Amino acid sequence: MILANEYAEVEVDLVRTRNGMRLRIAAPRTGREILLCPLELEALTWQEHEAFSALLATPHGPEH
Repeated sequence: MILANEYAEVEVDLVRTRNGMRLRIAAPRTGREILLCPLELEALTWQEHEAFSALLATPHGPEH
């Protein structure tokens, strides 16, 4: 599945690994991807929106 807007595009799909199912999120523009386990995905729901705003303030890390 592809999710996109005027700011970003990501490909999202399920991947079977030897440790179970993972959600793969890939950003074709940057060539980066991450595999997230169910616990990591649930942890996203524990966050307030401000946590994501802080991530977007320095999307390439605090050193950039």
